[in-house]
Amino acid sequence: MALCKAAVESSSWLLYISTDYVFDGTSPPYNVTDAPNPLNKYGLSKLQGEKAVQSISSDFAILRVPLLYGQVEFLEESAVTILLKSILNSGVTLHSSHYERRYPTHCDDLASLIMLISEKKCFQQEKISGVFHWSGNDNMTKYDMMIAMADIFGLDMSHIVADDKSNPGTKRPYNAHLSSERLENLGIKVDRTPFRNGIKDVLCPFVSS
Repeated sequence: MALCKAAVESSSWLLYISTDYVFDGTSPPYNVTDAPNPLNKYGLSKLQGEKAVQSISSDFAILRVPLLYGQVEFLEESAVTILLKSILNSGVTLHSSHYERRYPTHCDDLASLIMLISEKKCFQQEKISGVFHWSGNDNMTKYDMMIAMADIFGLDMSHIVADDKSNPGTKRPYNAHLSSERLENLGIKVDRTPFRNGIKDVLCPFVSS
């Protein structure tokens, strides 16, 4: 709220980054006009953030994105990159979700998108406000991502067991795929990095040759 108020006082524009977890994942793909229905505290907190932003200024924008990954200093920094640790820990049998569908999205692609959005708002003086969606193309489970990592680097996956049941703990949307139609209709388009290409570059520093 403080940042939003400061933006108003300085006549600045604000872009709030939200999540696909504001949806329950039962009716994908989700358009910006679809009603949110978060299943967990994370999704609820981001939705509350959206409402706070919108309550301060209707000129501000909200960008919902899915699971992100990119360059990291430590594998634990990302819910995607940390999966490599489980693959490398070959002495322990682990179960990996093969149920919820995710759309891992490269941070470099997102940065390029935000730059285009900002340029259109600030330099072309176009009205960029309200809710927008953007997502990577790859439809994957957590287990799919691990299979891709292991295949790229020739790692053993025999100790990883695919779990095709929903998470018994924190509820997560089954498939909260986001439609990018509104952005594309504005002519804002960014090439999506294929997961196998992106994750190879990200994980190379952590895999011994």
